[in-house]
Amino acid sequence: MNYYNSGDFDKAVLYFEKIASEKKNTVDIYQPYSTSLLEINEFKKAEKLVKQEIKKYPKKYFLIIDLGNVYFVSDKIDKANDYYQQAIKKVDNKATYNQIESLALGFEKVGKIDFALDVYQTGNQYNSNKLIYNQKIASIYNRKGETALMIKTYLALIDQSSGYLALVQRSLSNSIDLLNDKNKRSMLKESLVKESQKHPNNIVYNELLAWYFTAVNDFNSAFIQVRAVDKKANAKGAKLLEFGQSCFVNESYDVALKSYNQIILNYPQTELSGQAKAKKLKTLKAKLLSGVNVNEDQLILLKENYTNTIEEIKKYFKSYQTDKRYLDAIRGLADLEAYYLHDYKAAEDLLRNILKSYGIPLKVKGEVKIELADILLLKGDVWDASLLFMQVEKEFKEDPIGYSAKFKNARVYYYTGEYEWCQSQLDVLKASTSKLISNDAMELSLLITDNFNLDTSRLSMNLFAKADLYIVQHRYREAEQLYDSINQINAYHTLNDDILFRKAKIAIKEQRFEHAILALTKLLADYGDDILADNALFLLGHIYEHNIYDLDKAKEAYKSILFDHKGSLFMVEARKRYRKLTGKTDDIIQSDS
Repeated sequence: MNYYNSGDFDKAVLYFEKIASEKKNTVDIYQPYSTSLLEINEFKKAEKLVKQEIKKYPKKYFLIIDLGNVYFVSDKIDKANDYYQQAIKKVDNKATYNQIESLALGFEKVGKIDFALDVYQTGNQYNSNKLIYNQKIASIYNRKGETALMIKTYLALIDQSSGYLALVQRSLSNSIDLLNDKNKRSMLKESLVKESQKHPNNIVYNELLAWYFTAVNDFNSAFIQVRAVDKKANAKGAKLLEFGQSCFVNESYDVALKSYNQIILNYPQTELSGQAKAKKLKTLKAKLLSGVNVNEDQLILLKENYTNTIEEIKKYFKSYQTDKRYLDAIRGLADLEAYYLHDYKAAEDLLRNILKSYGIPLKVKGEVKIELADILLLKGDVWDASLLFMQVEKEFKEDPIGYSAKFKNARVYYYTGEYEWCQSQLDVLKASTSKLISNDAMELSLLITDNFNLDTSRLSMNLFAKADLYIVQHRYREAEQLYDSINQINAYHTLNDDILFRKAKIAIKEQRFEHAILALTKLLADYGDDILADNALFLLGHIYEHNIYDLDKAKEAYKSILFDHKGSLFMVEARKRYRKLTGKTDDIIQSDS
């Protein structure tokens, strides 16, 4: 086999002949033996070998294709076609699924995909399930570039059974680049609309159209279909709630709100309506805060929405104090008060009232304590925040909440220049079972280790840590000024790549995306081999994909992570994003490298 694998077919044949003469069973060597004979133009020997195999194994119909291929390679085209047709004739009501599949694959292997198509189509005719090979037929149509026939073949499966929905969606996604191939996308849409009109009562076509419009980011059109699905399935808002969440994740806030409003209007006083109201609040907040210029009037209006929701929950639920929707609304309002209306006292009071209430789950209390500590840190009560973090850490020692509190407290010591103590806490957290906490701990630990001893005065490091605290406190201008001052002190400081990354993140928070791109591009140009390069690439990809809408540049950024930073923590997500934008499978992505 070594000779065969290295392409030395003359020597390979000598060994195969010896093996064949010594044992009757040639199954193991048949394929490489016959291929080697064809490679050295030993057509007579190849013909004899294949005929022997056919005699031994008459039910292996693909061997007839192999014989036809011997004649095809030796320029006996008519004779080859005769055997190809003989192979197809073996497809009858007695042929098994495996026999038919092996025949078709035999044709595909030698590049005769039209014959493979004939095999599958004939197989359908002889099977009680007349569409049993439709997935394979559609795949061949795709290879032939016959998109309309491919779509028609897949949709025939839907006509037979809605159980094929997930398979058809997955297959169409893999076959058509819905974001970039306008022609094929248009053909699919036209086919789906036509079939939907033909079968107005078949919910599956509404589901397919909803899937299609979501895939092409047309959430308004998707909403119409989801609403129809919800009504026809008597889902009472469940489909709309799920869709609204999908819109929220994709930052299509207006359509998410339409979905939630539909539930609130049509299904009042239901559990789903309560969930929709809570999600509506979250969406209103996200929509408002995604705007470039958020004015105080808008924030006050959002506050009123929170207050009205809280009062409504109080009115309808006796045990409202322990109700999840109530608690979520209070916590959301506290976040709004602290971080956007800058009323720290109001936020603090809201959270402390939760902590005073009876019947609150311990885990919720732990989360609220962390949120309260974050607000104390925001208003500058650093050590009061530290005490709360320590409380949570002790109360939830082996819980992710405890690890989170421990990390946040370690950062307090980092902000205040207590680097040795911070490092001792980070060393423990690096072994945390929580991957996110462990990664964050390692990142901060590396930052301190790499820069702590370089400046004996600690001036640059202290300025950098203070600037990081300013970011937490939303004091972005002051943070940028401190970062710039480090550059003035030492233009070649090892913190410079971190500074560029921090400035990019500030720019993103303030919706200054071009500034963020400039900072990240400079980071990659000057520090492309450093530890933050993959972070910068992923952030760059996200900006191009979600904010600038330059999908080609987004693809470039994600591709660079896949091929140039194979040990990156962003590998999985980058592959996912790249697949979505290119329509490529993992196999194709791998072959691109």
